[in-house]
Amino acid sequence: MTDISIVTAFFDIGRGSWTAEKGFPFYLARSSDTYVERFANLCQLKNDITVFTSPDYEERLTKIAEKREGKTNILTIDLDENFSEHLSTIERIHSSESFKSKIHPSQIKNPEYWNKYYVLVTNLKARFTYSAIEQGLPIHEMVAWIDFGYVRDLKQIPQSKKWTYEFDPAKIHLFEYKEKDPGRSFEEIIGLNDVHILGAKVVARKDMWYIMDKLMQESWEYLESIDMVDDDQGLWLISKHKDLESFECHKIPDHQEGHDPFILFNEFNDSA
Repeated sequence: MTDISIVTAFFDIGRGSWTAEKGFPFYLARSSDTYVERFANLCQLKNDITVFTSPDYEERLTKIAEKREGKTNILTIDLDENFSEHLSTIERIHSSESFKSKIHPSQIKNPEYWNKYYVLVTNLKARFTYSAIEQGLPIHEMVAWIDFGYVRDLKQIPQSKKWTYEFDPAKIHLFEYKEKDPGRSFEEIIGLNDVHILGAKVVARKDMWYIMDKLMQESWEYLESIDMVDDDQGLWLISKHKDLESFECHKIPDHQEGHDPFILFNEFNDSA
């Protein structure tokens, strides 16, 4: 059984105000309290966890992690200070008529098409993970990115409260609903918000995260070159097709068909 370290992040980008009453899709609104509660669920696992967050959330998250006996690292970072250039680029593309013309009208309210902080944070998942590895924080050779709000229900935590699994160490592991149709362009897929890969989880050996970070940067640059941006799910997909040999994709239930895709700790677990 292979132990797995976890990296995650939380930044309050105002999602609690994205309500149906304001014209947003009903599924978007989540308060910061909801995210913190779900992080407390994640902390039920015995795996070590590294968290990136803003300085104003450090104390609150530290209190949740106190009972984990040193198995949690909390790192603070100011997004505006450290990623001002990225934020400016995203804002420029969001406001361009070229970008807006590529997005289907039914999807334009989704945050990847208008919220620069949402795009930035989701695009930084590989960068955060690789940064944690460079700092020597993850304990184990296998490291996973897991979204901060991934554990929506304690039923998603295995009875053992331990996550171990024999993922192939030679591959980067993605979790997908479906494969890309070779005849469809990334531009079309992004414009329709047609999700292929769940962005909430990725698993790889420590040194493979360098590859993932590099591919994500190249995918970002490709989208910028065609006057587009997208969240992590689009960038994961582009990254996969830049280097198919480096990836192994695992099929998961499709949320677009009403299924629960948040099955990682129970379905991919030798310790459950």
